Amino acid sequence: MQFEHVVVINDPLEPLADTLTREQVWAGLMWRVEDPCAFQPALVGCEILSRVGSQVERVLDFGNFRMRDTVHLDTERSVRFESEAEGARPAARLAVTIEEPGEGLMVLRFAYSTTLDDTSEGRDGEYAAYVKAAYHAADIDTVRLIRELAARSHRH
Repeated sequence: MQFEHVVVINDPLEPLADTLTREQVWAGLMWRVEDPCAFQPALVGCEILSRVGSQVERVLDFGNFRMRDTVHLDTERSVRFESEAEGARPAARLAVTIEEPGEGLMVLRFAYSTTLDDTSEGRDGEYAAYVKAAYHAADIDTVRLIRELAARSHRH
């Protein structure tokens, strides 16, 4: 399954929303790397195994299973999360990229890649549609949390 979408951070046509800097958005993405429990309600714990250069190895604890992933950082540009297939769980990749496609416009592009089959009809296709909707909702929530972090940091 390949799936991507953008969530708007700054839009010059939306003057009521607080404008965030690239640094503030990056700080929010790093928060998601360091404390993913704040972003994923099903997650009960996260252990950082190593930090080498621009790479972070983690173990995510979902209670009934644990998943190891690797995070690749391209400072103030993108964060890539990669997990390998394990048992019935498919391999997954998520790239989150900060983009500024126009004057005053900033978006986060979320690009997912999994071995989940989203081309078949029936239950697999329905499940893939559900997963895409859940990803989209989670990504909107990520931007909300990044905005909250920026507002808290701004007040202090």
